[in-house]
Amino acid sequence: MTQYLSKHRTRITLGIAVTLLALWLQMSGADSSRTIINRLDYLAYDLRLNLTLPDQPPAAGNVVIIDIDEESLRTEGRWPWSREKMGALIIALKNAGVHTIGFDVAFAESERNIAEELIEVISQTGTLEHRDYLEQLVPQVDRDLAFAEVLDGQNVVLGFLLHANSDESVGALPSPWSIVSEEQQGRLTLPMMSSYTGNLALLQKAAGHGGFLNTTMDADGVLRSTPLVLGNDNFIYPSLSLAMARRYTKSLRFKIDTAQAGSSERITGIWLDRTLIPTDQYGRVLVPYTGKRGGIPYISASNVLNASRPDAFPELENSAVLIGSSALGLSDLVSTPTGPTFPGVEVHATVLQRILSGKPFPRVPDWGNAATALSIAVSGLFLSFLCPAFGALAITVFAVFFVGLFIAGDVWLWSSAQLALSPVMPLLTVIAIISMNVLFGYFAEAKQKRQVRKAFSSYMAPALVDQLVGNPDGLRLTGESREMSFLFSDIAGFTSFTESASPELLVSVLNEYLEAMCRAVMEHGGTIDKIVGDAVVGIFNAPLDQPDHAERAVKCALAMDRISTHFIAKMESRGMAFGITRIGVNTGYAIVGNFGGSERFDYTAHGDAINTAARMESVNKHLGTQICIAGTTTAQCPNHYFRPIGALVLKGKTEAIDAFEPISADADKATLTVRYREAYELLSREDPEARDLFRQLKEEYPEDPLVNLHYERIIAGILSATIVLAEK
Repeated sequence: MTQYLSKHRTRITLGIAVTLLALWLQMSGADSSRTIINRLDYLAYDLRLNLTLPDQPPAAGNVVIIDIDEESLRTEGRWPWSREKMGALIIALKNAGVHTIGFDVAFAESERNIAEELIEVISQTGTLEHRDYLEQLVPQVDRDLAFAEVLDGQNVVLGFLLHANSDESVGALPSPWSIVSEEQQGRLTLPMMSSYTGNLALLQKAAGHGGFLNTTMDADGVLRSTPLVLGNDNFIYPSLSLAMARRYTKSLRFKIDTAQAGSSERITGIWLDRTLIPTDQYGRVLVPYTGKRGGIPYISASNVLNASRPDAFPELENSAVLIGSSALGLSDLVSTPTGPTFPGVEVHATVLQRILSGKPFPRVPDWGNAATALSIAVSGLFLSFLCPAFGALAITVFAVFFVGLFIAGDVWLWSSAQLALSPVMPLLTVIAIISMNVLFGYFAEAKQKRQVRKAFSSYMAPALVDQLVGNPDGLRLTGESREMSFLFSDIAGFTSFTESASPELLVSVLNEYLEAMCRAVMEHGGTIDKIVGDAVVGIFNAPLDQPDHAERAVKCALAMDRISTHFIAKMESRGMAFGITRIGVNTGYAIVGNFGGSERFDYTAHGDAINTAARMESVNKHLGTQICIAGTTTAQCPNHYFRPIGALVLKGKTEAIDAFEPISADADKATLTVRYREAYELLSREDPEARDLFRQLKEEYPEDPLVNLHYERIIAGILSATIVLAEK
């Protein structure tokens, strides 16, 4: 034994070191290492969950989702619906035999009262002859009041939101379920929220019951767990699913189970009557996903509203119903382990279904971390002493067996007991120790292979081979500073179009416009940096070298201006007003490269030069122009024609930037341009004669934007070509 230990001392020592490092990372670790481990844990959790999902969705329970889907929005009108329609939906559901109704939406704002608005209008006009009659109508057309009357006694649970920030609270909350005692304050591990968005007091009082809609996203933006209880002002409130479960089961008892842990009091579970729901220390449970979206039955809200008879949907009899939306435009879709577009209402429904079924939630047990640490220690030490006795091939076979055993055990615990233990660090420990021993074995047994490798190095640089094989990170693109030309375009007045256009029309028109604009950037050799709404950002001279990048950017700006003009005319022929495109161009140095995290990269540029291009676009609205190009760009475009605008001092800047408007060759020779340049030259020298010249230009060319710009400034007493902008 002593001889064995002495012979393999290095390998055993390294194995023990790997084991100790893994234990430290599991039990504490630095923030950066914990972030990596957590991401791996998330990946393992998602993989295990998806591998063990049933082939067929589980049998339907007593939870149903009333879906405000795309069809409902087309049939009943855009969201938000009137309180009258929501009341009609509740009545239809109760007539269908629904036991409990929950709203995955908060009614925080009052609905418009037509009578009150008419009173306000006639008050402003001074015509008061119908005021008494209208005041009598106020309660009759008060849809909030009518909705409250519908809610009263209907076993409805309203949703509300709790906020961790210190924003002002809105609306009213239902009665809390419990209170944090003085002894528990500062010790209980229940998250305390500082504000809320509740429902109208009238509606909340009528319904009587409520539950928060908050969910908990992990660091990677995926929803794996959700809180059942949260605190606000030392009061304890339930989630929507928990509140609905209590109403459905008519549970009288509610209690938070806790355990002392040093100076803190940790939550261990929640009692509803005699049923204990184990939770983590923050009152959260893992969401028991049973498949892709659709694991809970959906019924379109419009179908319920327009049903020919109350029993048209027998599944609604004695059911618990959640009213929510899967419509893309209402933005209630979340990323989950089973899919990136999972309706938020189905998350609540899934949790509610599990509570009502009485089945246990999947959970990470309190002893999970200790069990993981024990498995690391046992497997690490066992392999550290055992592996040196075998050759590389035997160790490889053993590795496959050992890793398979770990994975099988982890899946078995999940499938049989719904226990979510972390397999990441034990597996990494096993793989690290076995890999180390495999490498040692191969180094000892493969001298001939190394000689062959050395021989091949005569035909290929060894350093390059080693770098590509041993350091894949070297293949990543790195950042660099280089001179580039940046183009920034945006649509002025586009907000008005978005407010009047339907979602389908908006998407169609915007896509058609952006396709043309992006094509122009690419046709001129540019790189599309990003698209933000209706804005397009282009880069020239990256990633490929383009000595004429400034000229390319100017040509692209002119092409985009022509595209915009044709597009506006096309839209006008269809009876739609579409805003003009304003463009800014600037040339300068910036940092360009791949930016992002380990899972997502974005090849983009950062620096003042690109910000200046965006500012050059925005100043068009102050100048009256459509294209504004910085002097750093025009200086590199000797084959183009420009008209000086002025020396712009952008907000937040101290140095002026020369700005120019591109013009055609014919326009450059026109009388207007010749006389404008003469007047501008005098203005730049602050020569009083500029007043007369610009006055004459104003009389002869009253529609020219730059003539108007400088004339108005001169009239205001500003005799200078330097334009200080007070806003962006």
